[in-house]
Amino acid sequence: MGLAAAMLTCGLARAEGDLAQFHPKPRPAFGSTLVHPKSRPPALESGLAGFRPMKRPDFSAKGPKIAPSLVGSVCQSVQIKGKALPPMKARAKGCRVQDPVLVNEISGVKLVPPATIDCAEALALAHWVTTGLQPAFDNAVVRLNVADSYACRPRNNVPGNPVSVHGLGQAIDIAGFKLADGSTLTVAADYGRQIKAAQKAGCGTFYTILGPGSDGFHENHIHFDVAAHGGGDYCR
Repeated sequence: MGLAAAMLTCGLARAEGDLAQFHPKPRPAFGSTLVHPKSRPPALESGLAGFRPMKRPDFSAKGPKIAPSLVGSVCQSVQIKGKALPPMKARAKGCRVQDPVLVNEISGVKLVPPATIDCAEALALAHWVTTGLQPAFDNAVVRLNVADSYACRPRNNVPGNPVSVHGLGQAIDIAGFKLADGSTLTVAADYGRQIKAAQKAGCGTFYTILGPGSDGFHENHIHFDVAAHGGGDYCR
């Protein structure tokens, strides 16, 4: 063996002896037993104990109640649906309506055909529908069959008579009532307990009410008007 080889062998033997005496330090255990988070300060703990999260808004619920819209209404009443019309004038003296409205529905009840009247008549009709007509029919009326509203003509269509209050837009004639079940009651054929009760309920709201048996001119309809006739209420 040469001198170089002998020196290499001697160096390796010394290195192995040194490694035999080396003992690496054990790796620290990083398990949960060695980690201890600091506890919250007592003041913070007491504050959290009284904390209650705010309730999440219920977006599925209906929003706040909103006042009914006057869109599509006339006479400043949500009950009365229709449209305003220009003032009506006629050559005949006494035929004029300063602020007429065309009413097609009152308190959910259709008027067929729509009635041309003034707001005083429309408001009276709305009051009667809710407080007189519907209670008499157990809230079953869905349509009023209108025989007449604004018309520039003599009273009772008799030539020579004074102009009818229909010429002022302050009267309406009702010929029948359609009910929710599809049936229709007419003044001409079904003038009985219910129709009479509804008619009577209008006294005090209208100045004049005329129906079958009143004067011979109202056998097939009931006349309701708010015109001032210079006397008390007249309900027949």
